[in-house]
Amino acid sequence: MWNVPVTGLEVLAYVVKAARRERYLGLMVILARTAEARTLHEELVRDWTSIHDVTGQSIAVLCPDPRFVLRESEKAGRYHAIENMVTNYWSDLTLDEARGLPHTRLVIPGQDSLPRGRPVPFPPYPAEVQQAAWTEAVTRCATYFGIHESRLPAVLVLCFRDEQDVLIQLRPQTSIYKLCKRIASDPGYEPGDADRLDERDKLAELVKLLAIAEDSEALVPDNNPPRTMRRLLTVAKVSAQFEGLRKHLSMIANVDPDLNLAWCTELDELTDSDADHNAVLSYLSEMTQAVHAHPRKTELLSLNKKARKVERMVEAAANPPPEWRYIPESPTTRAKREAKRARAQAELAELERVLNSRPGLAAACKTAARAELGACEIAHLELDEYIRIPRDYPTERIHAVTPIGPSPDDGANTATHNDISGTVNGTVVQAGHIDSVHFHDRRRWFGIKRKRGRQQ
Repeated sequence: MWNVPVTGLEVLAYVVKAARRERYLGLMVILARTAEARTLHEELVRDWTSIHDVTGQSIAVLCPDPRFVLRESEKAGRYHAIENMVTNYWSDLTLDEARGLPHTRLVIPGQDSLPRGRPVPFPPYPAEVQQAAWTEAVTRCATYFGIHESRLPAVLVLCFRDEQDVLIQLRPQTSIYKLCKRIASDPGYEPGDADRLDERDKLAELVKLLAIAEDSEALVPDNNPPRTMRRLLTVAKVSAQFEGLRKHLSMIANVDPDLNLAWCTELDELTDSDADHNAVLSYLSEMTQAVHAHPRKTELLSLNKKARKVERMVEAAANPPPEWRYIPESPTTRAKREAKRARAQAELAELERVLNSRPGLAAACKTAARAELGACEIAHLELDEYIRIPRDYPTERIHAVTPIGPSPDDGANTATHNDISGTVNGTVVQAGHIDSVHFHDRRRWFGIKRKRGRQQ
C-alpha cells in the first residue's frame, strides 16, 4: 500500500480526484478506531503485505502514515490546502506536475524512467504506532464523507465507475483481508474493462462534440465593394462628404469664379455619371494640387483639406477592410460530421451494452459483504444522519450494508450500530495506494492559506 499523508480536511477532495484520475475502480476508506476494532487494526498491521497485494492496482486504499501526526511544538501554525479559484491549483494538479514541488514528495510505481519510490510491503512502524494513526484519521474522514458515528466501525468504498458508493458496517471479528480478497477477486468488472471504461468516456465526449455544427467566423473581404460613383453615393458617409464639398465650393465662388465654375461643373458630371472611383479620386487630387498652387490659397478656406477628407472617405468605401463574418457549416462538412457521429454512437452503444452487463464494483462490494458478514440490510443512509453534518462529498450516493442476525462464523448476533458518545479529534488524515503524494504542512506556496490559533 502507498501512503498519502494529509494534514487538512480540505485535501481529501483532491486525494479522491487523484485516485479517480489514476484509473482506480474505487477507493477504500477504513473508518475504524482501535478501541472498537482492535482485531481489525491488528490484522491490518499483521497482514499489510497480503492486503497490499490483493487490492493491486484496481482499488486504492486510504491508509495513515504516523510520520505526519503533528508534534506539540508544531501546533501553533498550520497550512491547509485551499483551492485558488483563479489557478485551480489543487483541482488541476496531476501527479506528474506535483513531482518537482518543494512541499511534495511523489512516488509513482511502474514508471522505471522516472524517480521511483518503493511500495511498502510491510508496515513501516510498530503496531501500536500504526494503529494510533488509523484511529487518529477516523473522525476527519467520517466527517468529510458525512458518515454518522453510529455507523462505525465500517469500510467505505467509493465506486468511481458506478452511480453509488458502499458503506460496509463491520462486525468485531470481520477480517479486512477476506473482505478485500472477496471484492478484489470479483470486482464487478472483467480484465480489459478499465480500457473499455476509458474508451466509453472518450466516445461519450466525442458524440457530444460531434453534435455541434462546425459553424465558424472568419475575416472575409468584401467581394463587391462600391467602386462606381453611383454606388459610392449610396454610402451615407460618402454622400454626406460630397454634399459638404458642394457647399464649400459655393462659399468660395467669388475668389476665383472661373475655376470654381469648372470644379462645380466637373463635380456635377461625376455625380450624374457612373464613373469609376479612380476618376473620382483623380478629380479630388487635382483639386488639392490646384488649391496648393493658387495665389489666393488662404481665401479658399482650406478647400484642400476638405478635398483630402472626401478622398479618404471614397478610398475607405471602395477598399473596405475584411470583416468578421459568420460562416455556416457546409452541407458536405455536415454530412461528414453526422456520419462520424453515427459511427461513434454505434461504438458507444456497443461498449455500453458490454459494460452494462457487468454488475459493477458497488454490486461486488455488496456481494462480498453478504458473503463475509452474513445476512445484511442494504439501504441509503438516512437523510437526518448527514443533513446537518458539514460535508463536501455527495453522501446521498452512499448505500449502507448493515449486518443483521448471527455471524456466519460464530452465530453471535452482533449488529454494528453503536452510538459512541464523544469524538477523537485528530490532526492528520492520510491516504494510500494511489501513489505517494506527501502534502507537508510547514511551507507556503501559491494556493495555500495559513491558519493560526486553532486545530483541525
